[in-house]
Amino acid sequence: MTDELFTPTIKDAKVPTRPPWNPDSIIYPAFFGGPLAGSVLGFLNGRKLLLSRSHLLLIAGTGTVAFAARAALTATVLPSYARSIVAAIAGVVVWLVVAALQRKAFRAAIQNGRDAVSLVGPGIAASIGFGVLEFAFIYGVLL
Repeated sequence: MTDELFTPTIKDAKVPTRPPWNPDSIIYPAFFGGPLAGSVLGFLNGRKLLLSRSHLLLIAGTGTVAFAARAALTATVLPSYARSIVAAIAGVVVWLVVAALQRKAFRAAIQNGRDAVSLVGPGIAASIGFGVLEFAFIYGVLL
């Protein structure tokens, strides 16, 4: 009866071949770089964590919808002081989806001996690169 207490609860999980990022760390580039940064990093991390195709499409779709909503709000109704706040909120919404879909797979990977790698370099690159891309699209094309 007590042997069941020591039985692992995470079994037969697929172990990623490439070390993943901690999905909770994706909030920083998503907040500072916007929804595209969060969705691209979430998509790449989902591939590292061997998520299903439907989960990867959900991450990509959330990023696309969040960016479209941000662009529409920025181009139509938002005053200039609120535009960066909406970008940050859209990024955090994308991160919430990423974190919800990846936490279980990340915990399983850690439990099976896979260490997480740092997101500092890719996170800064994504924040700057996609932040500039979003800015250029919204202010160069829409406004």
